[in-house]
Amino acid sequence: MRDFLRRTRVRLTLAYTAAAAVMLTAGAAAFWFAFTGSSLATIDSSLRGQAQVISSGLEASGETVLFHGGSVLPAEAPDGTAIGALILDSRGAVVDAAGIAPEAAAVMPAVRDALRVEGSPVLETRAIAGVDQRLLIHRVTLPGGRVDTLVLSHPLDLYESSMHLVALLLGITVVLLVGGSALSAYLLAGRVLSPVRRITAAARDLSEHSLDRRLHLDLPADELGRLAATFDAMLDRLQTAFDVLQRFTADAAHELRGPLAALRSEVEVTLRRERDVPGYRHALAAVLAEADRLTRIVDHLLVLARADAGELRPALQQVDVFDFLEEAAEHWRALAGRSGVAIVVDIPQEELVAIDPELMRRAVDNLVGNAIRHSPAGGTVAIAASFDDTAWRLTVRDQGPGVDRSVRPRLFRRFSRSDPARGRDTGGSGLGLALTAAVVAAHGGTIRLDEATERGACFVVELPRRRPDRDGAGGAATAAPGVAAPRPAQPA
Repeated sequence: MRDFLRRTRVRLTLAYTAAAAVMLTAGAAAFWFAFTGSSLATIDSSLRGQAQVISSGLEASGETVLFHGGSVLPAEAPDGTAIGALILDSRGAVVDAAGIAPEAAAVMPAVRDALRVEGSPVLETRAIAGVDQRLLIHRVTLPGGRVDTLVLSHPLDLYESSMHLVALLLGITVVLLVGGSALSAYLLAGRVLSPVRRITAAARDLSEHSLDRRLHLDLPADELGRLAATFDAMLDRLQTAFDVLQRFTADAAHELRGPLAALRSEVEVTLRRERDVPGYRHALAAVLAEADRLTRIVDHLLVLARADAGELRPALQQVDVFDFLEEAAEHWRALAGRSGVAIVVDIPQEELVAIDPELMRRAVDNLVGNAIRHSPAGGTVAIAASFDDTAWRLTVRDQGPGVDRSVRPRLFRRFSRSDPARGRDTGGSGLGLALTAAVVAAHGGTIRLDEATERGACFVVELPRRRPDRDGAGGAATAAPGVAAPRPAQPA
């Protein structure tokens, strides 16, 4: 029972029913008081009218009081209401009576109380002979100075029975309306909460095989509408993330399978027969090359995993850009020379920038290595840096065939290659640009392909320019170029 009462639909119904019950009860009570006051005012008006008629017609004749010279006192008010009348002298004796007038002894306590009150007439309700009566007590001054008391009475039994009937009808009406309100509130709450039930059912049945399900509820842009839209958007993000994870897992498995198969094959071939020392050295060199390749792939995957988890936080140091880029270029000049490619570094001035040398070295190595790999013999790879008040810009330009437009939208995705037909020995693992984008994003910057380049490819990295830390927080004021981690021998 307690769990039932804690349900949102039940609580909404109870709250609405309680509010409706309070308002309906208050309205019924207000109507009842207004109706009873109006009915009692009508009776009082009849008594006042009758008192005026009788008072204006009374005259004294010796010890006798006459009404219009001897006519019988009227027993009905001008509006036809039956009213009892008594005329009492100063001693309380009955001078005259009309209609169903109460006994003089029964009304004397009320008369004595009324005579103590200044002003006239006095209206009050008293129980006389077990029946509630509405009494009007009025002093009447007759010609000659004689003062008698006029007592008019109206039984309230019909009035009270009417009030009881009205109260009963109002009670029944309030109960029926409250019950109807509770039923309508329960049905309305169920209809209002039906989208929530559908969302709950969809969430309960959700699995990796049903991420394509959507609610598609036709709701206005209110709280429930925004909830349903947010749920559909969440499913879109989940499906996208799951698809990316599936592709990433498949691509990673596929990428690691090649070096592992090569390792196994090389070891199996070596073990088939006895070899001399140079033969074993050659086999071990091949195994080492594949192990290096595996190490680079796993290392890149770990960095990207840290980026996905939000744990890739650069350890910033103040680094001289010229020394940093010159050392990066020097590392690649030997490989570029064997391919007939020249590397040119263009930095107009010495500047200190706050970067993580190890992470940025990975990014620069990937960009320079890719540029060398795609440049023809006799080509040039240009590395340049420029600065303004808020940012510094790094560009790596080659003179190769450029990037096909169909590949550009997925250029910075993982395991994406600009030429899918290229072998892994020349095409890398497809993680280099993805890792570079993750490192740049961790530094709060952006990377893009310059669409305006007419020949070759030009990658532009823009990083926020941070002022040197006077207190030395985040690293030394100037870091020597050699503090960076060792670089891979070729881009991934």
